[in-house]
Amino acid sequence: MFGNRELHLLLIRVYIGLDFIHHFAEKFGLLGDKAYQDVLGYFTSVTSSPEQMLLLAGLCEFGAFVGFTFGLFTRVAAVGTALYLTIALFMGHHNTMGFTWANPGGGWEYPALWAFICLTYVLTGGGRFSLDRLLQPHVPNALKWLVR
Repeated sequence: MFGNRELHLLLIRVYIGLDFIHHFAEKFGLLGDKAYQDVLGYFTSVTSSPEQMLLLAGLCEFGAFVGFTFGLFTRVAAVGTALYLTIALFMGHHNTMGFTWANPGGGWEYPALWAFICLTYVLTGGGRFSLDRLLQPHVPNALKWLVR
């Protein structure tokens, strides 16, 4: 049996990971050409290398999906995802829309909240029900911090 803490870690971790499916899918063109063109159009408005930034963003989101959904290198995924969300907060101009997410254009509250929640997994790791836990006995001591 497992306790409430382990269940909490599992449910929130998996939700975070699954939440990224739609995001990386649109950036990889898996949701159709219109969705891809819409997001490419946005990146064209904020960077001189939209295709490269689109690919980079999609890879970050795919990494968040894998890391959180399966609890694979959870602490690394947590830092990377929090950093990605913080960058997206500024590149997406949420920081100029005020605090409240319900503001027109969205405020910075929502991406900041998720970045903070992701960072809590730096402290906890993936928990008992994660691939990290399965990998622990097989990882050299110098790299144990990756899967604790």
